[in-house]
Amino acid sequence: MSSSYTWISTAAASLLCSGCIITIGPLDETAENGDGKTSVLPDPGEEPVDGPPLAEAQQARKEEADRYTAEVIYQGGEILATFQLPSGDVLDFINRDTLPTLPYEIPLLPITPEDLALPPGVELGVTELEQIPELLELAATTAPFHRPTFWPYILGETDATSIEDYLARYQVGGDPSGINRLYAGLGSVAPNRGMSGYVNQFRPEVETGSFSLLEFAVACPADGPVQEMIGVAISVDKANPFGNNQQALLDGEPRIHIEYLRTVNGQLQSNWDGMDGQFVGNPSRLHQPGQKVPVSVPGGTQVEHLLTIFQAPTGDWWIAYNLDLLGYYPASSFTKLNSGACRSAWYGEVYNRKPGTAVQTEMGSGKFAEVGLYKAAHVRNPMYYDLSWFGVEPSDTFLSIPYNPLCYDRSLFEDSLFLLGGPGSKNPGCQWP
Repeated sequence: MSSSYTWISTAAASLLCSGCIITIGPLDETAENGDGKTSVLPDPGEEPVDGPPLAEAQQARKEEADRYTAEVIYQGGEILATFQLPSGDVLDFINRDTLPTLPYEIPLLPITPEDLALPPGVELGVTELEQIPELLELAATTAPFHRPTFWPYILGETDATSIEDYLARYQVGGDPSGINRLYAGLGSVAPNRGMSGYVNQFRPEVETGSFSLLEFAVACPADGPVQEMIGVAISVDKANPFGNNQQALLDGEPRIHIEYLRTVNGQLQSNWDGMDGQFVGNPSRLHQPGQKVPVSVPGGTQVEHLLTIFQAPTGDWWIAYNLDLLGYYPASSFTKLNSGACRSAWYGEVYNRKPGTAVQTEMGSGKFAEVGLYKAAHVRNPMYYDLSWFGVEPSDTFLSIPYNPLCYDRSLFEDSLFLLGGPGSKNPGCQWP
C-alpha cells in the first residue's frame, strides 16, 4: 500500500465543521508521522476520545490492528485523506483506482429513486459526512471508509492472540434464531432474491454488554436454526466496540451495520461490517458500514432509512443504504444462499449476555407498539423479491423465535406498516428466557 495522501489546503480545512481533525501531510518512506510514531494508517491528530496513552504492548497490538485494517479491510488501497468527525469516528478516503476492480458492472437495484417517497414530516437519514460539503465533495471521487476499532484486543482485555482470533471469538453477531435474545418482527418463508423496506429507529437505552437493533435479513434454511444469513441493521451496541472511544462499550451511538453468518466446520461464524475481508466494497459508494446515522425522537423529528438486500444475477448478495450500493458478499462465501434465500425477516432484536437475567435494554423508542406511530419504532413497506426479482408484500406472520410481548412487541401489519419496540425488563412483567 502506498503511504502517501493528498495535501488538503488550509482554506478548505477552515471551512470544515468544528471538531473535525484533518491529516494534511504525507508520511515518509518509513511510514512515520511527523512525531516519529510508526503507523501504517494516518494519525487523525489526537488520542481517541477519553483514552489514556497506550502502553508498549498495547501500542504493538494497535499497530497490528492498523496493518490489518490497511491490508484486509482497505484491500491495500491508497489513503488520500483522513478526517476525524465530531462523533470521534475516523474516515479514511481511499483512491478508487487502487482498490480491487469490481468483476462486473454494478447491478441495478430492484427498486428505483421513485421508491424514496416519504410520508409528510418524515426525513431521510443524513449522515455526518453528508452534512459537511467539503467531505461530500471529496467522497464524489474517492471511497470513504469508516475506520474500524478493535479496542478490547488492543487494550489486552481479551485472551485473543490475533485480530483474526479476536473477530472469531469475541464478536457478538445478530441472529434471527439465536440464544440469549428476544425478538419482535415479521417473517416470511417464501424463497426470495432479497428484500427491502423503510425502518424508523430511535435511540434505545442499552445496558453495557447488550445491543438493541432493528434488522432486515435473508437466511437459509427455511426451517430450523439459521445456517447462513446476510443482514443490514441499525443498532445501538454496547456488546461490540464499534466507536472510536477506548471505553468502547460506552459509545452508544446508532450505527448502520452489515453482517453475515455462515457455518464453517460445523460452527456458526458471524462477522460485522466486512471486518474479515469477505465483503467487497463498492468503490463509488458514499456510505460506509459502521457509520453513525441520525435517528428519530419520540413525538419529534422522524427519520427513516431505506435498507435493501438483493442477489445479483451473478449470485452475489448486494446491500444498499438509501439506494447507495455499499458492496456485496460474494456467492462463493456461501453454500446455501447461492441460488436464492429461503426466508426473510424484518425485526427488532435485543441481546442479553446472561440468560435468564433481567436486562433493561430497550428496543426502538423503548415504548410498546400501542403508543402509536412516530412514538414507537416502525417498519414501512416491507417487501421481498421473489425468484424473478418481482416485489411481493409479505403476509402478516410473526417471527417463530423467542418472543415475549411483555418485553417487546409489535403491532399487526396493516397498511404496509407495523410498529415495534418495548422497554425490556423495565416492564415488571417481562421475563427473559
